[in-house]
Amino acid sequence: MKHYKTLWLMMMIVGCLTMTSCSDKDDQDSRGGDEEKNYVERLYPVVDPMNNTLGTVMLRFYNDMPTVAYISVSHFQEMMYPGTTIQVQNLGNGKYALTNPFATAEVDTQNDLFVSNDYEAFTNMMGMVQPGMPNTTYDALPIIRWKSLDASPKQVDVTLDYGKYGIDIREDGTNVYFPFATITDLYVDGYMHMADFNGEVVMVAPNGAYSLDAGYPRFLFTPLLKDTRTDDMVDYSYKNLCFTLTNFFGYPGRALLEKSMKEKGLDQALQDYGKAGQMTRELLKSKNMYDYFSGSATLSCLLFDGGHTHTDLTYINNIDTLGNFMLTLKPIREAKLKEFYTYCPEYLTIKQADEDDRALRKELDALREEKIGKNVRYTKVGNTAYCHFDLFLCDDLGWRKFYKGEGPKPTIEDYPDDWLVILIDAIEKAQNDPEVKNFILDTSTNGGGSSDIVIFLTSMFANKPDLYYENTLTGQRMKCSYDVDRNLDGKFDEKDRDVKLDLNIGVLISSYSFSCGNLLPAMLKDYGICLLGKKTGGGSCCVLYNPSADGFGYRYSSHRARLNNLKGQNIDGGIEPDYQLENGDFFDIAKVGRLIEQFYAK
Repeated sequence: MKHYKTLWLMMMIVGCLTMTSCSDKDDQDSRGGDEEKNYVERLYPVVDPMNNTLGTVMLRFYNDMPTVAYISVSHFQEMMYPGTTIQVQNLGNGKYALTNPFATAEVDTQNDLFVSNDYEAFTNMMGMVQPGMPNTTYDALPIIRWKSLDASPKQVDVTLDYGKYGIDIREDGTNVYFPFATITDLYVDGYMHMADFNGEVVMVAPNGAYSLDAGYPRFLFTPLLKDTRTDDMVDYSYKNLCFTLTNFFGYPGRALLEKSMKEKGLDQALQDYGKAGQMTRELLKSKNMYDYFSGSATLSCLLFDGGHTHTDLTYINNIDTLGNFMLTLKPIREAKLKEFYTYCPEYLTIKQADEDDRALRKELDALREEKIGKNVRYTKVGNTAYCHFDLFLCDDLGWRKFYKGEGPKPTIEDYPDDWLVILIDAIEKAQNDPEVKNFILDTSTNGGGSSDIVIFLTSMFANKPDLYYENTLTGQRMKCSYDVDRNLDGKFDEKDRDVKLDLNIGVLISSYSFSCGNLLPAMLKDYGICLLGKKTGGGSCCVLYNPSADGFGYRYSSHRARLNNLKGQNIDGGIEPDYQLENGDFFDIAKVGRLIEQFYAK
């Protein structure tokens, strides 16, 4: 799933805020004396992905880890969620009580433990998206809004053992300090509020990952493209990666390494996975930047889950056009991957299946163009209407203006390439045409997008505006409910309940249908809606964009939300259609229409 833009105007308003460090008196180390401090502090600009300055923040660098940035929990909270802070209470013996507006936690700096009885609430930043909202999934597309969240159990005690991974949480008697990437990994959420530090600036993503859809900005990662890495960064980077993926991975069920990683942790799983794992581990721990990048690519193979997880640092950093670095990296990376494939032939089978899905998409695209027409989004044959719907995405700026009363409702004339507009226009045409009895929604080449649009569709097709998922870290099962503006008049009111579609709905699916293209049929199948085509390609986890310790970006299937069907079952295995179709029959609208009528006549 991807997650959409929202209300971070507040972040821009506080651009003049400077988050300063504690006083020298407070920042003494255990030996006492200002001259004996074992760290230095530096003030850094805080910017957004467009490199606009939002403020400044103080980071700390300890003598034994001179290139690894630390940040106080208070400053991090203030930076990420303006107007809030963490109150820190020294409990003695290296233990600190942390209280923010939403929950409490305790940190043991001697044993490097983080403990909370409501980790989801403690790290919640979704109130910036919609006031009062808990830590759940919502892309803030204005056609829906969050309504309620039922969690079972309500709260769960979570203990994160950073010491087990050699990650040192520090304190100065007044405040608690986490490595910057470590605390970012702790907070980053399904809306993808996140932060990154490249040694020169701190970047926060005011609009979540949608600030980063085109990849990480060049100003952020260009300073990181060096030939070698420092010893302290190599050590910390690997430890933090192991901690983050072991604890925060969503474990969708298909990746080569995940069973072993869940049982033993990433480091041991790599050591136990033969030459392929050992090679990956060695590369990730290398001081050579090109080997490190190559290791991120081989790890991506071991964690491949259909398309959500990409630890390959070339994937979202847009470095493929950066001349000299890529000229050096490309042959090294290709050689390492070639060697890796000889150690891991089982990945080649997975790789081939992924290539087969992409080939299927090309074939279906060609068949659609041949039988229906190029770029035809809506058509009708007899009593059956057809809509080609290829992404769960839209140009949300037009919709936001409409809901704010600042512009007209988006129409197909003004937004001919907006998939949400295409979808709504098709539904309205079919509903208003007295000849149409059947409606085909073609998601056979839909690779995903925003779960908000899934909720809109399940509400329209089945009157069910709910999302079911589990948090794989806490073990909680969630039912999240939403209000849906079904009549799209810009208001949430009783008139929405009156909207009913008098159509037989059929959804075309294939093995290319992934993520939200898998979630929609999973929900609709449980609601008794007809599915036709081939088994979907899976994809069940909310995606997080995280910073690597050194400042590059990667993404992975997250613990925050592993999506379930109504029975509470993980949907990553894909959804079977009610009617299997040969490729040549996907766009035989008359035939598909007859199958839909047959389904509902049962």
